[in-house]
Amino acid sequence: MKLKDVKHVFWDLDHTLWDFDLNSSDTLHELFIRYNLENELKTQVDEFISAYKRINDSCWDKYRNGLMTKDELRLARFSLTFSHFDAKGYDRAEEFGWMYMEECPKKSKLIPGTVEVLNYLKGKYTQHIITNGFLEVQGIKQVASGLKSYFDVVVCSEEVGEKKPHPSVFKYALEKAGANESESVMIGDNLEVDALGAQNAGLTGIWFNPKQKSIPHSVVEIIELEELFHIL
Repeated sequence: MKLKDVKHVFWDLDHTLWDFDLNSSDTLHELFIRYNLENELKTQVDEFISAYKRINDSCWDKYRNGLMTKDELRLARFSLTFSHFDAKGYDRAEEFGWMYMEECPKKSKLIPGTVEVLNYLKGKYTQHIITNGFLEVQGIKQVASGLKSYFDVVVCSEEVGEKKPHPSVFKYALEKAGANESESVMIGDNLEVDALGAQNAGLTGIWFNPKQKSIPHSVVEIIELEELFHIL
């Protein structure tokens, strides 16, 4: 199936192009050693990372739903992780969190197929980013991973005052890119936030579903980025 009359391709960044899981795990592993957490928290690095990911996902859900601010998220995800290991006397959670924010965006691992697909689309379509990620780190991620040159417009939801899947985020990105809904597609790993959110705003939604989650939906679905060779 080939989508017709497409001129603009909007991408999510984390988990879709930039490999958030691997880059985050690498950073956490390095900081775990640097802060001697095996002794401080009496745990192993894999257990620490697993607990953090679970807590971080919960905090991000609250942030997306307006139940937690950006600053609260940054502090809570690490303070709650340290508390999980009963580290009440350990007071470096905030410092650890700031170091994580400093180091993680500099990582450069990408989802398999990212460069090949972006090169294939380059010249055929104008490509953009729409992300709920924090504004101050998006440029760092793109430069570190070699992605910056591919995108014309980069929109962080913070600029809009709402977060995906709110229609105003997509409308703002369309206006900034000079694009019409009917000629635009949005590709992202979160079905509700990216694909259905875009579709509700009038774009064509494409759900990148590498974990092959079984969820009813009404959008185009891909398991690997390379499938876009046959769609776009």
